[in-house]
Amino acid sequence: MTGTGTAFGIQLHGTFPMPMYAELARAVEAQPFAELTVHDIVWWRPVWPILALVAANTERVAVGPDVTHPYLRHAVVTASNLAGLDELSAGRAVLGVGRGSLLKPLGISRAGSEAAVRELVQSVQRYLAGEDPRANFLWQPPRRRIPVFLGAFGARMIESALEWADEIRPPGIWDPRFFESLKVRVGDRARLGCDVWVAVDSDRETARDLGRQVLGRYLAEMPAMTAFYGVDPQAPITDATLDLFVAAGTPADVARGLERLVAAGPSTITFSGRLGHDPLWAIEALGRMVA
Repeated sequence: MTGTGTAFGIQLHGTFPMPMYAELARAVEAQPFAELTVHDIVWWRPVWPILALVAANTERVAVGPDVTHPYLRHAVVTASNLAGLDELSAGRAVLGVGRGSLLKPLGISRAGSEAAVRELVQSVQRYLAGEDPRANFLWQPPRRRIPVFLGAFGARMIESALEWADEIRPPGIWDPRFFESLKVRVGDRARLGCDVWVAVDSDRETARDLGRQVLGRYLAEMPAMTAFYGVDPQAPITDATLDLFVAAGTPADVARGLERLVAAGPSTITFSGRLGHDPLWAIEALGRMVA
């Protein structure tokens, strides 16, 4: 599939022991992936130390958060971490942003998230470029601008991002119909990729059980997609619901679904999440599909 015009990447969550990320990073770099990103969820292991491990153990792939958000740290802290990552990776950093998830237990309201995410991106770029009179780094960030993508599926957020994002990547895409509807809406105004939650295993039911765990954590956080498909996020996750949002099954199952998704024409497909009960095996299996 490397000749399709679609780039492929891996997104890791903070679900693995910290010493394992170096090995995972090397495994990803050994496959034909262009990018290795890490999800920023406060309840998992922290994103920036993981990204430092990833950058130090790779030489080729782009690295960055997928996604970080504006609610738990000042934009100058995000800019500083991103610039440090860019220095460590010799100019391979990317910035994925979104409205965050699993923040309700902290009492954080995400009302007005479109403006908050836009301000995060614009502030980070001003800090990197040395264009904010309030803040001057005492060292020189390697690049004055770093590529930015949005991880979101809501209409207002996507419309806002058309002004400032280099790419838009809705998460939870597996059935291609929602992606195709976004493609019509976005048109040629931005590159449109996607994140795919993956659970792949040689045993189909093992993979699907893991896929249900992943989907159960996020289904209530994606109203635009559940409304599109007519899915009740509070109902038990049926096989039909799972197959809308998660690539869960054997390598052959996932490969068949991937052919359908690639045909829809995403600029980037990022395999995301736990990947499988054996993530190293899953990375190799996904690499074979891409190659």
